[in-house]
Amino acid sequence: MTSIAPSPGLMKRGALFHLHRRAQAVLTSVDGWEAAAQFGDAEQEAAAARRSAGLADVSHRRKYELRGPGEGAWQLSAGRYLAVAEPPAPAPAGGFDVTSVYAGLLLAGPRSRDVLAKLSSLDTSAAPEGRRAWQTAIAHVHAIVLRENAGALDGFHILVTRDWAESVWEAILHAGEEFGVRAIGLDALRLLRS
Repeated sequence: MTSIAPSPGLMKRGALFHLHRRAQAVLTSVDGWEAAAQFGDAEQEAAAARRSAGLADVSHRRKYELRGPGEGAWQLSAGRYLAVAEPPAPAPAGGFDVTSVYAGLLLAGPRSRDVLAKLSSLDTSAAPEGRRAWQTAIAHVHAIVLRENAGALDGFHILVTRDWAESVWEAILHAGEEFGVRAIGLDALRLLRS
C-alpha cells in the first residue's frame, strides 16, 4: 500500500466521505483532506480502469473560478473560467477558491464515454484529445464536465455541488455496471498517471 500518512489536526471531509467509509475504503490525507486511497487492491483497481473505467473522488483538488483566461483554465462561458490543480497549487491571480463548493469526480478509462452517454446527452466526441469544458446534466444533476485524461486513458472530471455528490457517484457506478466500471482510490489513480 502506498497511501500518504494522515497528518495530525483538523481534517476536511469531502461530500463522499461517509459513502467511502461505508464502502470500507482505506482513507488517506491529501493536503488536509481525508480521501479514499483504496477500495481494495490498487493494482486491481488500476487494471479495471485500464480495461473499462474507474471512478475516483478527486474533491481535494483545488478549484478556482476566474473572470478571465488563466494558465490551464477551462472556459465555462463568456467571462467565466475554472482552474483545477493538485494541491498545494497557489491561487491564480484574481481566482476565487471554490474547492469546497464542488465535489470532484474523475471518470477515466476506455468505457468512460459509454457511461457518460447513458447519463447525459453530452457529445464527448467533439473533444477527442483537446481540453474542453461542458455544462450539462449528469443523472439529472447540473454538472461541469472537463475533458481530462488520466495518463493515457480517456478521462472526464465531473464537478457537482456537494449536496448531489453521493447521488451522482452512485448513478455513475450503476450506469457503468454493465461495462465493469468500479470505484478506484488515489493510489490506483497514481498508478494510471505514471
